[in-house]
Amino acid sequence: MQLADLTLQHQAKNLFTAVLAQLGLIKRDSQQLSAIPLTQRLKVALSAFVALFIVTWVSLQLADTAGSIVLLASMGASAVLLFGLPNSPLAKPWSFAAGHLISATVGLLCSHLFTDLALMAAVTIGIVLFVMYIFECMHPPGGATALVPVIASTDQVLGYEFLLYPVALNVFVLLAVALVLQKLWLKHGMQKPTQKYDPVHLHQDASPLKRLGLQPEDLLSALNSFDTVVDISEQDLERLYHHAQLNAYQRKSGEIRCRDIMSRDLITVGPNSAVASAWQLLRKHKISILPVTDTEQQLLGVVSTVDFLKNLQVPHYWGLLRHVNELLLKNRHNKQYKRKVAEIMVSNLSVAYEDDHIVALVPMLSDQGLHHIPVLNTQQQLVGIITQSDLIAALFNSKLA
Repeated sequence: MQLADLTLQHQAKNLFTAVLAQLGLIKRDSQQLSAIPLTQRLKVALSAFVALFIVTWVSLQLADTAGSIVLLASMGASAVLLFGLPNSPLAKPWSFAAGHLISATVGLLCSHLFTDLALMAAVTIGIVLFVMYIFECMHPPGGATALVPVIASTDQVLGYEFLLYPVALNVFVLLAVALVLQKLWLKHGMQKPTQKYDPVHLHQDASPLKRLGLQPEDLLSALNSFDTVVDISEQDLERLYHHAQLNAYQRKSGEIRCRDIMSRDLITVGPNSAVASAWQLLRKHKISILPVTDTEQQLLGVVSTVDFLKNLQVPHYWGLLRHVNELLLKNRHNKQYKRKVAEIMVSNLSVAYEDDHIVALVPMLSDQGLHHIPVLNTQQQLVGIITQSDLIAALFNSKLA
């Protein structure tokens, strides 16, 4: 009897968990639509509401006759792609705009050339698909747009103004609204082109994480091996592979956390400390960075040797250290000596947390070009610093283990 009760409780718990996952209240570990959080679902739904409302309202304002088509039904299908699957190649701005405009043109021409409805519809969709391949503008709702003049031809053949109103008007208003909402509200926006150079050091070499292993041309070759188009962009596929690499390394390297390799005995400075005092600490301890903290050990920023040199005017680079010493230490009446650390510190920082796996450090210390990473606890207090040397030592030791 107890076993039956436990089984029933387990089934009820699984059912409850499944319901919460379907509602987006808990994270589902899968690629199903129900894996999208509830807040994101609500934002997508609200974005589609705003977009369709604006498109319809604008179209109504410009309607010239009561019998004219105001809103294409295919705009609803396009809104699902633009907001629900924004990173799909089918939802790119060119695919959306050209997919509708070219399809509408084909459908309108066929409605003038043919009289048999079945033949007209079949020829229209066949040509639309072929043309979408040629112009790289595959957008499924465009097929529905192409059939509008075809179906309407049973009553009357639409004029060529149909291409301007409602097609072009609906398309460009929806595209403009979608781009604005993607950037300002949904935050993920349309796909950005992949950078072909190292953005940190501004040279043509690939970033360190991309120099070994799978290359973009390998991904492109794999995609081209399919006879059809895979509904994922090259950029997303590259990011997917990158995250899979990091997850695989984390699984193989064990549970090494930031707290295991960070330096804990830190030299810090306050925001109101004199610049010269901070410089003396850097020289004394032979370090290149100083965390700036308040009395509660909250991290406010960092100051490095580079920050001292940004505004210094020196006649030449030879003897730069001598000039820095003269400006900051020997001449106590110099304005540089009286400046506060808060004036020169950098506050926009990349940080790690003590419970993070060390794999999270790799992109920051390689592709971002950082040399030091502050480590915080759950109370946002500074508890350590990790350098490139710390990570290299940890990776070496993990291989020996």
